Amino acid sequence: MEHMMKLYEENFLELKSGKKKREYRLNDEKRKLVKVGDTIRFLKLPDLDEEIVTDVLGIEVFDNWYDCYLKYFDEDFKDEYDCVEAVVEDTYNSGYYTKEESEKNGCVVFSIKKR
Repeated sequence: MEHMMKLYEENFLELKSGKKKREYRLNDEKRKLVKVGDTIRFLKLPDLDEEIVTDVLGIEVFDNWYDCYLKYFDEDFKDEYDCVEAVVEDTYNSGYYTKEESEKNGCVVFSIKKR
């Protein structure tokens, strides 16, 4: 099954270059439909004028962003953030997800590979 998701330009370019190996999302109803072996077609925001198709290699579900980011902090975040708490705060302050919806749904990490 193929799923569509949108990415901000910075993350899209990391995916395009092969640097991005994981996608972090709220584990809402839409994301719960994604299974290992599915594909995700990422569209670049804001114009949705570029796309990249990835294969879903793995799925990990977490109760909260802290545990989620802690697992991959050294690999995905240490170059940009001083600590795990800063990544969590950025998730809320940048308008990605609210604390309330995060507590309700938890989060999910998709291990992905660009086709």
